[in-house]
Amino acid sequence: MKSRSIYPAVILASIMSAATVQAQNPEASGSGDQHHPEAHSSHDQFAAGEPGKPENVTHTIEIKTLDSMKYEPSSLTVGRGETVRLIVTNIGRWIHEATIGTVAEQQAHEAEMKTDPHKVHDSPNSVTVDPGETKELIWHFDQPGQFEIGCHIPGHYESGMVAEVTIR
Repeated sequence: MKSRSIYPAVILASIMSAATVQAQNPEASGSGDQHHPEAHSSHDQFAAGEPGKPENVTHTIEIKTLDSMKYEPSSLTVGRGETVRLIVTNIGRWIHEATIGTVAEQQAHEAEMKTDPHKVHDSPNSVTVDPGETKELIWHFDQPGQFEIGCHIPGHYESGMVAEVTIR
């Protein structure tokens, strides 16, 4: 009987050890902090640019997510090399997200969300906003081209919840 009493202690020690590792290295769990992109490893590659640093922000753009499956504004133009603070506010009653990427990246994310619609995002190019919530996304647009901000909550992207982003 006494040998059984050691198991709860071993389990508790394992949990505490994992928590200590997580506290020392937040990347270990794969759940990075989308509000502090500098915490992400340099292996994140995005065609639309890269996570920006707050001290490099050149201007701020406010984006509203609408339950009519639209973003307001529905298009943005940004200069190549600019670092933009996107302030995303959900003024609706449904959860929404804002993911920056190419059409191909948006389609890949859409497919991923269809297989796991409750996926928690840990990507620096995306924020999920609950009704009434505001989050920011700081992004450095370093490549010219056409990109999108898309919402991949099931049914939203395919209903047209996309904002066009032009980098000139």
